Amino acid sequence: MLALPVIGLAGVTAKGGADHFLSLPANLTVPPLAQPSRILDAAGNQIAVLRGEQDREIVTLDKVPPQMRQAMIDIEDARFYEHTGVDYRGMIRAYLANQESGGVTQGGSTLTQQYVKNVLLASARTPEEKAAATEQTVDRKLREARYALYLEEHLTKDEILERYLNIAYFGDGAYGVQAAARHYFNIDVSQLGVTQSAMLAGLVKNPTAYNPALHPQAARERRNIVLDRMRELGHLDAAAWKAGRAEELVLNRPARSPDACQDSSAPFFCSYVRQVLLADRTFAATPEDARRLLFEGGLTIRTTLDPVAQGAAQTSAREVIPTGNRVAAGVAMVQPGTGNVLALAVNRDYGTPDDNQPPALTADFVHTKEIYPVDPDSFSPGSTFKVFTLAAALENNIPLSTTFHSPLCYRSERFPNPDPGGKNCYSNADPSEDGFYSLTTATWNSVNTYYIQLAERLGVMKTAEMARRLGVSSCRIRPNEENDPECRGGGIGPVDGSAILGSNEISTLDLATAYATLAARGNRCYPRTVLSITQRVGTADRPLAFNTGKPCEQVLAPGIADTVASVLQGVINHGTASGNAQIGRPAAGKTGTAEAFSTASFAGFIPQLATAVTLADPRGPTTHQLRNVLTSRVVFGGGFPAQIWARTMTRTIDGLALPVMPLPAPDNTQPQVPKKALPDVRGQSQQAAEYALRSLGFRVRSETVPHVAPPGIVVGMAPEPGGEVSMDTEVVLQVSGGLTGAVLLPNGAGARPGQPAAPPAGDGRAGIPRLPDLRNQLRN
Repeated sequence: MLALPVIGLAGVTAKGGADHFLSLPANLTVPPLAQPSRILDAAGNQIAVLRGEQDREIVTLDKVPPQMRQAMIDIEDARFYEHTGVDYRGMIRAYLANQESGGVTQGGSTLTQQYVKNVLLASARTPEEKAAATEQTVDRKLREARYALYLEEHLTKDEILERYLNIAYFGDGAYGVQAAARHYFNIDVSQLGVTQSAMLAGLVKNPTAYNPALHPQAARERRNIVLDRMRELGHLDAAAWKAGRAEELVLNRPARSPDACQDSSAPFFCSYVRQVLLADRTFAATPEDARRLLFEGGLTIRTTLDPVAQGAAQTSAREVIPTGNRVAAGVAMVQPGTGNVLALAVNRDYGTPDDNQPPALTADFVHTKEIYPVDPDSFSPGSTFKVFTLAAALENNIPLSTTFHSPLCYRSERFPNPDPGGKNCYSNADPSEDGFYSLTTATWNSVNTYYIQLAERLGVMKTAEMARRLGVSSCRIRPNEENDPECRGGGIGPVDGSAILGSNEISTLDLATAYATLAARGNRCYPRTVLSITQRVGTADRPLAFNTGKPCEQVLAPGIADTVASVLQGVINHGTASGNAQIGRPAAGKTGTAEAFSTASFAGFIPQLATAVTLADPRGPTTHQLRNVLTSRVVFGGGFPAQIWARTMTRTIDGLALPVMPLPAPDNTQPQVPKKALPDVRGQSQQAAEYALRSLGFRVRSETVPHVAPPGIVVGMAPEPGGEVSMDTEVVLQVSGGLTGAVLLPNGAGARPGQPAAPPAGDGRAGIPRLPDLRNQLRN
């Protein structure tokens, strides 16, 4: 019967209206209000806020100052504390005013009814449901009145006011009074003054028309109407009212990017966490559900990000390769034994490139949204991949003393040979690397032709299997014939010799994960970025499910992992990284430089940290090689990547005060070089002598000395001929330049790389008798 005045105003018969009214549901189901989710680092610091359409932060009524509460009540529902949810006097007044004007000039809804309307709108999921929640019909008004009466019976006035202040829309995506205070004034709701409160209270009637950012004059006029109403009702004294009306409308709107991660202190990590959760079907059943939960669920997402490590990685990458350089430097740090991703950094600003082009086409080298460290298809790891062959060889009982002669150019009988510069062979980066190597020394110096010979003995697929076992997930190292729906070809086969040298792309994060497995003595933990997710329900935090990944697993014998670590220390102590990767404590690592300087990498670890760094030009590593980058003609893994690694590790170690933890003792296994009798080639021509010695496997260097013998004749040897000499010994031939100093032939003139020089016609002595060794006489 209380609703009869409402029904009468609507022109419905009393009995029929009452019956219809009483048949409506009374119990209002209130869904959780949409709230942004917060991403925290491992220390609990907020690094990002993910907002959906509704930016809201729920606050209790005691946080809202009295002037804000009063302004809202005075302008929207002055009899709020007097009516029972439906203000009949107000509805009659509104009805008469509307009848007189011939249109709708006043509303009759109480704050309780407005709250009901907002709840129904928040519950709507489809366009049809949203339209029904806002349609101008008698039935909607009756439904709102029915729910309002129910709420007034079950909630206190303050509880209703608190809920209304948290659900009301204040424009510009700001829902609730706390979000509105931060959005327009950049302050907490508790700091709102009278005029600020009046402006916010005036917004709810029409958030668009009174938006102070778009319509400042209209907003000021509306604010003053609220102040007038507060004065009229005796809630504002004359002085405050006069001062408030004269006050200028001053906003302080904090800048906010459309992409929340762009405003994050760790934007690339933020983006990766968001990407992982949106794809997680444990977190939510569908992508749409995941998006709604992530952006509107009011979640607290605690991550693995370490602020010290992240700061170290970001600073180091930008210092070595400054933002704006065409080369992208990506850094990934993983904690051994847990898989926690401590840092993800890129030497660029997170954001869409100015020309809106993808990385392969853009000319904007400052901005990117690509998370290079987690991209499995972008860059080749180069010789950092050799660590997997090293581990596989040890597991297959190939000792570190295994010795191969590793020429500058090696033609494989098992693998298709690459053809750089028409050589049709596998080659080393440095001509000085021709010689005998053990597995240890070949790793220190990253000798390609050694590792190809090792792969011929071991098999390519054992290296690929080891990489997968240690934590590399890339499709490019899975067997070609593997029927994996995630991978569409482009894997690895048994004759892919170049894959041993790191030609197949893997992510920097996978590289860091694999090296973390070695640091953890063979205990593999897949990378994880999220520690926990909770959702506030009432006064309790409810944990939410998400994909926590596979548990850690022992995948390599600790003894083998320790041996690998003992060898990799030599890379830093006196190998390819000795110039840039030393950090003042025991550490292990490996350099990597891909074919034709397309990418450069360094990966390394101490027992507590594993970090990988990759450099490349995202426009295409093979077409935009690492040449003439800053001060370097070419970039090797032991150059800029090792510098970034060392700075990142040192700063993280110092910032976290990590104690020195021992690694296995460094290995120093030398090659077991065979010996041969050194023939006497004195008296022969330079060409014939060099050919004879190289045919036996000796390395030869010739030097000119003044001598009475005809120019071009070998007059001396070091070491002395006749005895057995180690095959890694360089034989120095002293060649007569004549008394006038003739020009020496180039060493190995006429020889192809890796082959001895062609033999001369005849016996090479040209009828010249053996000459005495006149070196002592010449010295005198």
